[in-house]
Amino acid sequence: MNSHILNIAVGIDKRSGWHKTFVEALDIKARQGHRLQYNVVDIDSHNWIQDLESYDVILWNPHWMGPQSAGHFKEKIFFIEQFMGKLVIPNFATIWHFESKVAQSYLFEHFRIVSPKTTVTFDYFDANECLRVAKMPLVFKKSHGASSSNVQLVSDRKKAKQIIDKISCQQLWDEAKKRHASTFVRIIANFFKPWFWSKVNQKKMGNERLGVIYWQEFIPGNNADLRLTVIGDKYAIGFWRNNRPNDFRASGSGRIDYQREIPHEVIHYCLKINRELGFDSMAYDLLFTNDRFVIVEMSYSYIDRAVYDAKGYFELLPGGKLDFHKGNIWPQMLWIEWALHRAELKNFSKEIKIN
Repeated sequence: MNSHILNIAVGIDKRSGWHKTFVEALDIKARQGHRLQYNVVDIDSHNWIQDLESYDVILWNPHWMGPQSAGHFKEKIFFIEQFMGKLVIPNFATIWHFESKVAQSYLFEHFRIVSPKTTVTFDYFDANECLRVAKMPLVFKKSHGASSSNVQLVSDRKKAKQIIDKISCQQLWDEAKKRHASTFVRIIANFFKPWFWSKVNQKKMGNERLGVIYWQEFIPGNNADLRLTVIGDKYAIGFWRNNRPNDFRASGSGRIDYQREIPHEVIHYCLKINRELGFDSMAYDLLFTNDRFVIVEMSYSYIDRAVYDAKGYFELLPGGKLDFHKGNIWPQMLWIEWALHRAELKNFSKEIKIN
C-alpha cells in the first residue's frame, strides 16, 4: 500500500473564490481518512515556481476571462505540466483552446466531433469563396468571448461580405499597396470604403493586424440550448438555458431550466470526448436538430453556482451505466474526486515502473 502523503497546492482564485470550495472539499476528504495535505498558493506572485516545487498536485482555476489573461494561464499550465512534471488540474489538454473558438474548431474537425458546419479562415479571398457557396443565414463569431458576446446572426450575403471586409482590413490594405505605390493615392482610392476606416481604427488603437474569419451554420428550431458540464470521464451535470426574448442566443440569458430531462446519449457522448481527449473538466453547449444533436462550443471555465443549483449529478459506473445522485453539489467537489483519482493512477504508474 502506498503510504505517501499527497501534497496539494490550491491556487488562489481572487475573483470568484473557487479555491475556497476546493479547500472545503479537501477538508472533507482528509476527515474521511485520505492521506493528503494542502496549502493555498498565490500562483500570480513572482516566485510561483519556487512555491510549487514541493507539491505533487496543483489545483488552479483562476477564472479570469479574455484572450490575454487566458494566454498567461495557458503558459503557466504548460510549464507546470511539461517542465515541472507536476499533476496539474486542469491539465494543458483541457485549457489550450480556452478563449479560442478557432482552436476548438480544429478539435471538432480532426476528431469528427458532431458540431455545426464551421468555416475558419485567415484569408480574405478564401473567405469570399466559402461565402459564395455557404447556406444562409450564418452565425458569425469572434474567436474569444463568453455569454454570447461577439456573436451575430447574419441573414444576407451583403452583410456577411461587409463583416469579412472589416475583419480583413489589413489584407485589403496590403492588396492596395500592390496596386498603388503612393500612400496618398491608396488613401484616395479607398477613402469611402468601410474597410478602410476599420484599418484606420486598427492603426490608431494599435490592435492586432491578423484577422480571423469564423462562422457556423445556423441551427434552427431551438428555443434553448443544453449546457452539460463534464468532469473527467466520470461525472456530468446538466441544465437547459432558454433563449433571450426575441433572440436566437441562450448563453448568458440567465433563464435556466433545471427540470427538463437530460438525454443520456448526450452524456455518454461528452464523457467519451473527455476520456479520449484527456479533458479534466469541460462545459459543452449543445443544440438539437431533428433527431440529432450538435456541440456548438465548449469551455473549461464556467460559473460554479449555475452547476450547483442543478438537481443532481450523473456518475458513470464501471459497467457503463449512468447513476444519478440527487442533491446539489459544487463542481469543485467533483474536481477533487477526479484529482484524487488521477493522482492515484499516477502513483500506481510510478510503482509499476519501480518494480
